[in-house]
Amino acid sequence: MTAIQLGGDPQVLASRHKSLVAFARAVQMASRGRVGFTLGGLRIGDLDDAQTGGIDAAGRDFLAGIVEAPLKPGNYPVESLLALREQGLDPAGALQRLYATHPAFASQDFVRRIEARQLKVFLLGSAGSGVVSATQDLVAAFVAAGYNGRAFPLFDPSKKGAPVKGYGVVSREPILNHAPFVVPDVVLLFDPKLFPLLRTLLREYPPHDPRHIAIIVNTELEPKAFRKVAEFHEPYHLCTLDADRLVRGKRMPPNYALIGGMLGLLGAEAVDAEAFAKVVEASLTDKFGPGEKVRANVNALRQAREQVLGEAPGLPARAALGRVAPNDPPAGQEVQCEEGNRAIARAAAQVLNQFPSVVAAYPITPQTAIVEYLAQMIADGDLTAESVTPESEHGAAGALMGAARDRVLAFTASSSQGLALMAEILHTIGGMRMGNVVISNVVRSLNAPLDVENDHSDLYKVALDAGYIVFMTRDVQQAYDFHLMAWLIGLYAEYRPARLIGPDGRVRRGAIEMIPDRAVMTPVIVGSEGFEVSHAPERYLALTDAQARALYADPAFDYVRRYVFTPNESIMGALQLSNARMDTDYQRHVAMALALEVCERVFDKFAAATGRRYGAVQAWNERAPTLFVVAGAAHGTFEEVAREFASIGVEVGVLHPNLLRPFPKAEWAKLIAGKHVFVYDRDDPFGAVGGRLYTELAGVANEYDLAASGTRLYSRIYGLGGRTPSLALARDEMLKALREQKGEIHLAREKAYVGVNL
Repeated sequence: MTAIQLGGDPQVLASRHKSLVAFARAVQMASRGRVGFTLGGLRIGDLDDAQTGGIDAAGRDFLAGIVEAPLKPGNYPVESLLALREQGLDPAGALQRLYATHPAFASQDFVRRIEARQLKVFLLGSAGSGVVSATQDLVAAFVAAGYNGRAFPLFDPSKKGAPVKGYGVVSREPILNHAPFVVPDVVLLFDPKLFPLLRTLLREYPPHDPRHIAIIVNTELEPKAFRKVAEFHEPYHLCTLDADRLVRGKRMPPNYALIGGMLGLLGAEAVDAEAFAKVVEASLTDKFGPGEKVRANVNALRQAREQVLGEAPGLPARAALGRVAPNDPPAGQEVQCEEGNRAIARAAAQVLNQFPSVVAAYPITPQTAIVEYLAQMIADGDLTAESVTPESEHGAAGALMGAARDRVLAFTASSSQGLALMAEILHTIGGMRMGNVVISNVVRSLNAPLDVENDHSDLYKVALDAGYIVFMTRDVQQAYDFHLMAWLIGLYAEYRPARLIGPDGRVRRGAIEMIPDRAVMTPVIVGSEGFEVSHAPERYLALTDAQARALYADPAFDYVRRYVFTPNESIMGALQLSNARMDTDYQRHVAMALALEVCERVFDKFAAATGRRYGAVQAWNERAPTLFVVAGAAHGTFEEVAREFASIGVEVGVLHPNLLRPFPKAEWAKLIAGKHVFVYDRDDPFGAVGGRLYTELAGVANEYDLAASGTRLYSRIYGLGGRTPSLALARDEMLKALREQKGEIHLAREKAYVGVNL
């Protein structure tokens, strides 16, 4: 961020020995309003001399000394500066301390600080040149070598040859943020014809130091020659690599050649390139089998390290990597780097393979890959489930219901209008207590207008009140884990001996029946973010097939097998009128209460088996006076910023609703009591008093009389139609909340939109 020089401004110099108000006004004018001194939260330039009479000449001279230094944009609190003076600091020392500790100034560097801990790679090429696979393979190889990683492939909707962008992030630390990075460290340009587009993109980036970015162009020209031809004289580190020559005649894209060029540019101190090559060889062999294709890719990667032309001295991204320890996952688990759809399919298959099961497959963006993966597993003989291909999502739900009637496990996935088309059967499945049904909802905006990107409107408007247990995930790890646990919760039932008479008139020996009030028997929906989780590969831990079998073979979960292998004597399509219907619905209410108890047990058993402990609510720094409630992938973005605030001594908490149904009201009541709670909903129930999570929590606040404890709730609508919240947005929202907490501003509690561009 560009510093503002005011020390030599004639207006400021002329006013420094006048009144504090005159001096403050001169500073405001000279900086065009970008710098101001405040007293009690108000800009001094807007006050009069009587309101600032408590500040003596020595104090005014101290403030004049502050202006001698280059200043960041913002409001400078005079109270804080004079307090630092009392501690013996000179103007320069006070300014440095203020920048490091005052939220408004320290937070200006939060995005830079977070991204400085990561290697950020931007890939640009034409459709068909391997950009998407290169993005995924780049991150996967780093993850296999022991790093954390996440990829964000973006597709142009046009035909082959259109520009395709990829975003890869690698770090030694866990990566919580799910938004694409702001400015890359390394650019890999697959096609030199797209260089004009790249120059346009560089100009659109926020202010940055071009010396911190290296560009590798796939061209036969040397860097100087390419600069001359492209008329490119800006001080970016421009390097070139003839990646096409390295793969010519081998019928493969230049993916790994360009990755190798990047490794060569970063140097041995940033990453162990030879260990990286061995990881690539192992992963490609696992993917394609041994052969010439694997050898050619690995050779291209190794050769490119030596053949990349140009240098990037002082590239800050090198510090984000360094050597890491090899992966050492817990026994019975494996490190994977996969997109959410692949992880969901993996988890579903690991359960379905243990039981008679059915998969109903009907595609809709962005869940299509889930049922594609499962269909491929069935075709390859790796999944024993029966595959049903219906003619619509409504048909898919009908197939689930038919399969569930025959006491088998049933699974499908859907999104958006597809889920809406299922609505009739969704409610039927819920009403018939088919706990053997699990539906993966890859959440996506509902029409209209048509939008294939992510918000929570399908889950909230279609599924939340259909009588299902509903989970919400924030990342690939949760998407995998919650699908793995879903049947353990939905199928819970306790049994007792039953006196049943067979067709022959004899009493059946060993007959059992469910205990009505001790049976969850409720279907499950697991919601995962469209694209931000479904299509973004990242590091996570998966159970081996043996460990998944061991989890379900635990005697505590015998009820799953007992249900599957019990002869079915249920009735479908029974008519219930007012003499009985309400009583049946009350039993579903009782089942939901039991489901909370069962969730806790399953979470405990899962933690014992895997080391990963979940609760109905995921909380970070929940003791903070100001809390942010965010569901889905954006939760990680908010938590990333909250951790930066904590590093400067400012407390903000972030909560994630892992469980939406049944709503864990008692746990929420404990968490939000006496707090300022900002509830961010990625859906607007148009005309309602607030978003869906907000109204749920408002009900909790009412039931538990939390207003008396000082609880305040604020409804915020954000991220509709796939408008992914950035680190900067999360920072700015938290700053506003902190300022209100200090009494500097007033924020409306009523429903308000965040991030509107009108």
